[in-house]
Amino acid sequence: MKKTIFAAMIAALAAPLAAQAEGAYIGANVGRAEQKVDVESYSFKESTTAYKLYGGYTYNRNFGFEVGFADLREAEKRGNGARIASEPKTVYIAATGTLPLNDQFALFGKVGVASSHVKVSASAPGISASGSDNQTSPYIGVGASFALNKNVSFVAEYENFGKIAKDGGSHIKADFFSAGVRYAF
Repeated sequence: MKKTIFAAMIAALAAPLAAQAEGAYIGANVGRAEQKVDVESYSFKESTTAYKLYGGYTYNRNFGFEVGFADLREAEKRGNGARIASEPKTVYIAATGTLPLNDQFALFGKVGVASSHVKVSASAPGISASGSDNQTSPYIGVGASFALNKNVSFVAEYENFGKIAKDGGSHIKADFFSAGVRYAF
């Protein structure tokens, strides 16, 4: 999985640079990732600061694609001597649609697939367990952008990575609210 993440990061950052074409872009976002953990009869939500790196290409004003890597960071819950933690990393690819509102503002949406690798650990007095899971799930995102100039835009977006880990009836879902900067070539 580390090789996949590394390859996706290189593709997300290097492909637009190699293309050197109008419409290619790279970007970085920081925000709040929320993980919802459901384990049999117990569930909880935990939020952490997370980041993502991405790159893409717009074919015209309205359509394009994007590839990215999101590190949703470790979410942890403690109580009564017990601890459960998950640490997801996700690579995604999506088709993008953009609706320009004027020369500076635009709304956008993304639909695609995300491949997640999640490390999970749990402990209670006298018991400790850990493991990992790879999960592929549908990916959606919506957001808005503000073009500062021809090359630099500020973005705010919401992304849903779906079920990033699943084991029987237990699963983890992840969402990401973020803001960042996009640079178009």
